[in-house]
Amino acid sequence: MGLLVEGVWKDQWYDTAASGGRFVRAESPFRRWVTPDGRPGPSGEGGFAAAPGRYHLYVSLACPWAHRTLILRKLKKLDGAISVSVVSPHMGGAGWTFDESEGDVVRDSSGNGHDG
Repeated sequence: MGLLVEGVWKDQWYDTAASGGRFVRAESPFRRWVTPDGRPGPSGEGGFAAAPGRYHLYVSLACPWAHRTLILRKLKKLDGAISVSVVSPHMGGAGWTFDESEGDVVRDSSGNGHDG
C-alpha cells in the first residue's frame, strides 16, 4: 500500500498507532469550489469555472468514500460534464492501476482509462 505525501508517492500506509488504531483522515487542502462562472463558492474561497471536459474523476469501487462522489455526480446531473475512470479494486505498492481483466476499461488518447 502507499500514499501521497507532499506530492511524493511513499510505499507506506497510514500511521494508525498514534490514533489508537483508528483511521484519521487529514483535512483536505483542496477547498476550492466549482461554480458556474468561477466565482468564489459559499466559503468565500476562489472558485473554478464548471466546464464539460475540464474535470475527470478517478475512483476505486473498493473505496468506502468513492461511492459518495459517484452519487453526488449523478444527483447534481454532472455525468455529462465530469467523466469517470474506475481503477482496479486491488491497490498495489505503487497505487491504483487499470486492469482490463477486472472490468470495462477504455483508454483515452492520453492512455488513461475511463468507464465505457
